[in-house]
Amino acid sequence: MVFINILDHVEKCYSNADGDVIYYEIKKAFDHNSPVTVSFKGVTSLNSSFVNSAFIELLNDFDFSYIRQNLKFTNSTAQINSIIKNRFSFEVNKKNRLAVAF
Repeated sequence: MVFINILDHVEKCYSNADGDVIYYEIKKAFDHNSPVTVSFKGVTSLNSSFVNSAFIELLNDFDFSYIRQNLKFTNSTAQINSIIKNRFSFEVNKKNRLAVAF
């Protein structure tokens, strides 16, 4: 199990560059089949650019079922939970619609 405290790696959660830092930490753990817990301790808000880069990019490397089983969040707020859930739902549904179209 790998524990990632976001503010140990970035100062804020607002840019793609901030998200990229977290993405690489998660991907490194996933590449070694290690589950990840991400802590948002001290983070009061984030935006979709950060979420897209940190978490949604994982869909290019791993199945959603793998991400869902191996990525956990702690010390988050309702706003943080909502934006992550909504972004994953949108992207997974979009991929499913594209798969059906082909």
